[in-house]
Amino acid sequence: MSIRRKLDPASGIPIHEQLKEILRAEILEGHLRPGDRLPTEAELCARYGVSRAPVRQALEDLAREGLIVRQRGRGTFVAVRNGRGGPPVVLRVILSHPRWRIPLDQAVSRWNAEHPDRPLELTVQEIPFLRLRQTLIEAVGNGEAPDLSILDSAWLAEFVALRYLRAIGEIDPVWEAQAIAWLMPGLRMAYVLEGHLYAIPISMDVSVLWVRRDWLMAEGLHPPTSWEDLLRVGLHFRRSEIRRRYGLGPYPLAMVAGRAGGETTTYQTLPFLWANGGELVANGQVLLDQPATRETLAFLRSLIWEHGLMPPEVVAFYREQAAQWLGEGRVVMAVGGTYEAELIRQITGWDEAAFLERMAAVPIPAGPHGRPAGLLGGMAFGIYRQSRHPELALALLRLAVEGEALIPFARTTARHPPWIPAASRLAGEPQGFLARTLPWVEQGRPRPPLTNYARVSEEWQALVEDVLARRRPLEAAIRRAAERIAALTGWMLPEDLPTSAKGG
Repeated sequence: MSIRRKLDPASGIPIHEQLKEILRAEILEGHLRPGDRLPTEAELCARYGVSRAPVRQALEDLAREGLIVRQRGRGTFVAVRNGRGGPPVVLRVILSHPRWRIPLDQAVSRWNAEHPDRPLELTVQEIPFLRLRQTLIEAVGNGEAPDLSILDSAWLAEFVALRYLRAIGEIDPVWEAQAIAWLMPGLRMAYVLEGHLYAIPISMDVSVLWVRRDWLMAEGLHPPTSWEDLLRVGLHFRRSEIRRRYGLGPYPLAMVAGRAGGETTTYQTLPFLWANGGELVANGQVLLDQPATRETLAFLRSLIWEHGLMPPEVVAFYREQAAQWLGEGRVVMAVGGTYEAELIRQITGWDEAAFLERMAAVPIPAGPHGRPAGLLGGMAFGIYRQSRHPELALALLRLAVEGEALIPFARTTARHPPWIPAASRLAGEPQGFLARTLPWVEQGRPRPPLTNYARVSEEWQALVEDVLARRRPLEAAIRRAAERIAALTGWMLPEDLPTSAKGG
């Protein structure tokens, strides 16, 4: 046995997961052959300098996946495959969370049952989400891209421009056309670029305002649909006697509103601009320096400094902090996303019935000059140009998403399926969270498909933080951000357009 890989305690990935992937790789790469005996638990503990608990967990996970067999009194052995099939084809996968492996494992099981002569195996590397984009960029740069990976829809235009990903039509043009027709309409702008589908979505979500429905009902209030409603509800729950009644903290509202929150800040705050009739960019112009932007940022700032509805610390919140405060009962409302239903239920310990009774998600309330809005996002699987097995990767992903294959995953994770057949099926279950929030998802808008979207988003995040923290005057901060975004995109500011382009 030749194991050269090492554990990395600072990686943020659980030790048992790292050890499992090391052993999996040794099996799939042939260093450990069918029937070979693995080192004992004690030997693995000594080799890697870890306690017995992560070793035992790693072995139990591999046994559940059928890669090893544990025999009492004899030891642990690499499983011997039955049948006449050859060695498995190994697909290298990078994920950000174990949940994304669920549909892949189910697809592998189906594939292997249907193709015993050409079995598939996955070797999976888990990278924390906050490091995922940079890890993928570095992997491509080093010529070590995986066969497929999970990725955020926010990165797709950039990865396509850099030619990291294969268009699905390059692999199977017939299925690509069918997939585009199956895709939920709001997502086509995000995933179909230059006429091609460049990633296969696995989930979709939309930014929302979470509210404690039960507390609002007890006070004779309704979830806010406008900024005026938001103030009314917030000021009601700001009263000391109301806070004591529900055990609330000093502030009724939370959101992620600064650089520390990264893309979550854009996800939660940009819809407030849309809900007031404003735009960040559109039609080759940077439209940030407009009255709608000034009114929107002034309103968000007033929630902190004039009305006392949010703490000044929201500019330093990390990506899940607002949802965590809501789940802990510290606030009555929190800006967030539908994907946080899973997190909120984990924090509260509620079952689905209690969750639906006590919590509601509604669109971001409308400003004086707009309508309720939401930013549509999601996660997808991309197949890389460096993939060794692009056809098999696509075949696996087809099994994962076609028809109603995603419905069990959607129900388990409370994440909306991005495909019309599955979404339509769940829409017929009106008592569930996914059916209740599907209308908000369908009304959501995707991010602008900019090749340098990440940099533009960072400028918006800095603008929000600078204004809400009162570091820069409102007008100067907006002007500075507009000019920087114009420089990044090469798009014109309205005043720089020729007179003929302005229609004058």
